[in-house]
Amino acid sequence: MKRIIRDTCVLSALMIFCVFVISIVWVGLTDEIKLVLELFGLSFMIATANYFLDEYTTLSIIASYVVKYAVATCVVMLFGFIVGWFYKSNYWMAFIYVGIVLILAYFIDEIKTKRDIEFINSRIKNKAR
Repeated sequence: MKRIIRDTCVLSALMIFCVFVISIVWVGLTDEIKLVLELFGLSFMIATANYFLDEYTTLSIIASYVVKYAVATCVVMLFGFIVGWFYKSNYWMAFIYVGIVLILAYFIDEIKTKRDIEFINSRIKNKAR
């Protein structure tokens, strides 16, 4: 099942990429494509910030999530103001968006971590026999 999900994500990414390239060549940069590309750019910036936080800080898990939330919110707000997603009257929406995404990412990470622990423990048990 894991392979099917991975292959589906890879195939979907290739499909999206091809559709975007053809659409950009054929029609030009539409608002929808521009938004998706902005989201990819924003995701790259947040992933890069998270990478550096993981590599160069030694925070507890809770402190790490709090710092990541603050950094991601700042990046989203700054990026949102630059590309015109947010105005001074609705900047607070960044806190909600980042909070929802961070909560979902936390639960996905938690499930993945538990599965990895179970897999490692089963391997250890099998080698002990």
